[in-house]
Amino acid sequence: MKNRGHTEVLGNQRPRLAVDAHPALLFLLLLTLALSGCEARLDLTGVNAQLARPIHRADLFQAAARHQDSVVVVGGMGVVVYSTDRGANWQRAILPGKPFLVDVATCPDGRFHAVEKTDGVWTLQSDGGWLRQALPEMTEPQALTCDPSNVLWVIGGFSTILHSADGGSSWESWSLEEDLYLTTIQFVDREHGVATGEFGTVLLTADAGATWNRASDLPDSFYPQDAWFNSPESGWVVGLSGTIWRTDDGAETWRLAESGFKTPLYGIGGFGNSLVAVGDNSSILYYRLGDPQWSSLTEATLSRTYLRGVTALGGGDFIVAGGGTLFAISVPGFAISVPGDEQAAGAEASYE
Repeated sequence: MKNRGHTEVLGNQRPRLAVDAHPALLFLLLLTLALSGCEARLDLTGVNAQLARPIHRADLFQAAARHQDSVVVVGGMGVVVYSTDRGANWQRAILPGKPFLVDVATCPDGRFHAVEKTDGVWTLQSDGGWLRQALPEMTEPQALTCDPSNVLWVIGGFSTILHSADGGSSWESWSLEEDLYLTTIQFVDREHGVATGEFGTVLLTADAGATWNRASDLPDSFYPQDAWFNSPESGWVVGLSGTIWRTDDGAETWRLAESGFKTPLYGIGGFGNSLVAVGDNSSILYYRLGDPQWSSLTEATLSRTYLRGVTALGGGDFIVAGGGTLFAISVPGFAISVPGDEQAAGAEASYE
């Protein structure tokens, strides 16, 4: 005979508890079963639907670029969203290792390149995948661009400028030999480029990047968040406290452009006669060449988060992106050019 204080197993039956020896244990078991029976089943339908969307609330979008009908937006945690129909529909991808992507640019040959915060450049392949190539040693890359000759340019710490003529396979390096960050770079045409950075630094090239020369610094050691030039002479630089500096003489002198805003501005882009600047609290400003000052596009504000990425779609339309948001806007009064304004069509016209 078996002791009733033990569990016994009969054939395929489950173990039977000798309840008369442990009444307290039986009470706890029944209470557990009762409580578990009252618990509602967790419904993840809403969560799964949110994850299936191309844009998530937690996305930290940093930059956007366009070539013809294709638009690429990049951000933190390796997030890339991609549209082949000018932003009407979006697809989502996560790059291996989830790198923090700080900038994206397109080349005239149609290739998209993104740079991560550490030491890598990613290139969109024809099959839709992304190829990573390592950068030479650089402290925190800040931005990249592609010039009209399909040469890649990357800037970052210690006033370093890297460039690659073979799509990122090999790189050449140049530095101002000063301990400062360069934060923006753009080529207006094949010969003329501009880079800006910490302590109001402005660097210019007039020979396709073979040499870089220091221009007049931005006033008050201004720290540029972004810059956009529509000609070698005419450009705008944005930063904190809603500040916008403008030059009309190739960075020899700078003057303050009235924005009417005190919130930080993080991005700027232009096309035709129109410029768009974006920043904190979903601030969106626009300026048409010849206007006395910048204006607020308040009806386009969709959230209270930051906006940083901006790229022109043409025809007065722009894509803007930031914290968990991405949408299109239209600038009123768009025109291809303004009579009397220098090269109003802007640098992006060459990428059509």
